[in-house]
Amino acid sequence: MTKIAKGKRPVYLDNPQIDKLLAIVMALTGEVSVLHERLDTVERLLEVKGILSPSEIEAYEPDAKVIKEREQWRAEYIARVLRVVQEELEILNRS
Repeated sequence: MTKIAKGKRPVYLDNPQIDKLLAIVMALTGEVSVLHERLDTVERLLEVKGILSPSEIEAYEPDAKVIKEREQWRAEYIARVLRVVQEELEILNRS
């Protein structure tokens, strides 16, 4: 369940729309940074232990089940990233 902050969203720049865009970019930046570090760790451990080489990772072809799971994750991820925009749309629709 997504947590929704109570109260007004703080405005840091002259334009609240730019603040919202900045919030989206910062959410993406945080997500990408964490994912990059975790993926780097996993790939290094796999290589050091002789389990999987970088070339095997590059050659991997996902099956239909994996593709479906990735699409589901992507949809949820995009919803999290665009949460700020969705909240505003909900407010506008209630008005």
